[in-house]
Amino acid sequence: MKPYPLPALMIGLDTLSSETSLPKGAVRVANNITIQNNGDWQRRPGFEDFLTLDGAHSLWQSAAQTRVLVAAGDTLYDVDLEGGAAAPLFVGLPFEEPVEYTDCGPDIYFTAGGVLRSIDPDGNVRRPGIMALLGERPTLTPTVGGMAAGRYGVAYAVLNERGEESPLSSVEFITLTGGGILVSGIQTAPGVTEMNVYVTTPDGDRLYRYAKLPIAASCSIVDNLAADDSRAAERLDCQPMPGGEIVRYFNGRLYVAAGKWLYISRALDYGVSSTIEGWMTFRRSITVMEPVAGGIFLGLRERTLFLRGNGPSDFQLIDAAGNHGAVPHTGVEVAADYFNPDMVPDRATPVACWLSEVGLAIGRPDGSIAYPQAGRIKMDAGPGRPLFMQQLGIKQGVFQLETLTMGIGGAVDTTI
Repeated sequence: MKPYPLPALMIGLDTLSSETSLPKGAVRVANNITIQNNGDWQRRPGFEDFLTLDGAHSLWQSAAQTRVLVAAGDTLYDVDLEGGAAAPLFVGLPFEEPVEYTDCGPDIYFTAGGVLRSIDPDGNVRRPGIMALLGERPTLTPTVGGMAAGRYGVAYAVLNERGEESPLSSVEFITLTGGGILVSGIQTAPGVTEMNVYVTTPDGDRLYRYAKLPIAASCSIVDNLAADDSRAAERLDCQPMPGGEIVRYFNGRLYVAAGKWLYISRALDYGVSSTIEGWMTFRRSITVMEPVAGGIFLGLRERTLFLRGNGPSDFQLIDAAGNHGAVPHTGVEVAADYFNPDMVPDRATPVACWLSEVGLAIGRPDGSIAYPQAGRIKMDAGPGRPLFMQQLGIKQGVFQLETLTMGIGGAVDTTI
């Protein structure tokens, strides 16, 4: 039989055109091959296991710490790539829930099913915000001291060994004819080493720090504030940053997507969120959240939004993609040089990528979106994980999906 040279696959996959009008350079199915930009193709390289861990998922590498993480069951593991071993780092994940990660300064934050934790460079895992004290009030009792007569408000916060401060407790009030205040009923949590005690001026309504003290069940306020060394309380009406399904860092704040809710940390205070203004809500669950230079892409199941701006004070909500949605957990930041300059003109700034029902989506820094496979691909995909890599000189994007049906609503081929 005479060999027949296969044509260059310049177009790649096309699941929408009918079988009698499939464009030259397009194929209906392309399994286990790598297609290059010039249309050449070759068999995709095989693979080898580097780690044996039953049920492993959510593999990720930190750019800040160069730490490699993977989840299995209810445990997050620290991976040694050279040794092919995994050591437990945290136990307490929701069983088999996808885990999302982000670098935030020197630390890593991860979230899954409502759990949110941070990992410092030494591998210590902590709960951001330390503990929730809003709703907890100290017990106040008159005692001896030199305080002026008046009505006083008292609250407290706890600190961990890194000096991070929790949100404040609720405020309790007491009226004195003079003397001091015994403060008791102080709550604590693992990792807490100190506490800040706050008090108002006589008949005042603003809290100032009275003292930083070693953590204890009680303490005393015995004199009035020293005006020259007191600072105002900053974490009133705050809570520890809630967990969710996706976590990302953008412009000095931590963002967590949890269903229809988007929680936003205080500026440069990643473990704490305001209960009054530190959140946004949408009509559908957020499936993808990816920051770029000009804002944050929010993928929903059937549409994609863009929060244009530098932060919550100036965000503008833009409908970025009409009726194109985003497949859950497929968002990732990618260097611009993975794509053609005509598609991504700004070569210095990373883009956001995710998978949609029409294939790959590229979110550019200005909030616009390119769909290079639209018109050729229609799919129905379950949750997945992305990976962009360079292998044998070829830059590739790989999406590992729980389920995938190609050609939804497209051509129906003849079965022979």
